[in-house]
Amino acid sequence: MRVSLYLFVILTISCTKVEEVIVDGNTHPIDPTIENMIIENYVNKLYISTIGREPTTIEFDSDYGILRESNMNQESREEVINGILTKDEYNNNLFKLESEHLLLGLDTADINQNIHVLNVLISTAQGLELLYFEDALEKMLKLQEVLPGLSNGTISTFEMHKRMVNNNFYDEINMGTENFVVSMFQSFMQRYPTLSELENGKLMVNDNNASIFFIPGNCKLDFINIFIESDEYYTGQTNILFNRYLFREPTSEESVNYSLDYINSQDYKLLQRRVLSTNEFIGL
Repeated sequence: MRVSLYLFVILTISCTKVEEVIVDGNTHPIDPTIENMIIENYVNKLYISTIGREPTTIEFDSDYGILRESNMNQESREEVINGILTKDEYNNNLFKLESEHLLLGLDTADINQNIHVLNVLISTAQGLELLYFEDALEKMLKLQEVLPGLSNGTISTFEMHKRMVNNNFYDEINMGTENFVVSMFQSFMQRYPTLSELENGKLMVNDNNASIFFIPGNCKLDFINIFIESDEYYTGQTNILFNRYLFREPTSEESVNYSLDYINSQDYKLLQRRVLSTNEFIGL
């Protein structure tokens, strides 16, 4: 009897169905698994990567508190990143990084000096020389407008790039039509142009009818506009940010996904936020 009763108890227990009870309004407690040091490093890394300096004590304490309280959920990451990207220093650092990439670090003082020199040259020039200096001055004045335009929202990242490659200083760095076309592909798309792209690019830059990315044009400004408004430009910007922040190329899936978001949003800061808020950048 003892054996059969024992078996009956075992069978009864093993056949009993355990039901999960869900309590309405119950929330999971914050998972305290992310170490304080990871959050501290993340805040410092964000500031250095986007505005080129470490946070002040006030900035650090505020951003650390936002991230710690939410255990670094996606919303808190984006809140902190948005706060940094709205600082004036962000635009200064963006201009500095892009100038280093395209113009050998030309800064506002250099631009002002170039404008002064061109005004002096114009005062004594004549004929074709005068036209050349006046054109160079107009382009340098447009470059001078970039940094204040970034700050007040009247100039986009796309427009900044267009002005940075449409001036005599960029031409002097990349002398000749072929070097100019090649530099555009290497600077923005991180590749060499195909033979067809190179030949058509040279034709267009030299004021001949040609097409780039299946879009026709017949002057240098057409080439620049078509180039910087192309889908591959957006892909190139995605690749550049992955290399800058994650020190690697994006996968094919990442490249397509991030580039499409950038194309649809036309928002460079959104692209930055997506990369800067990843677990990989944080180090999780």
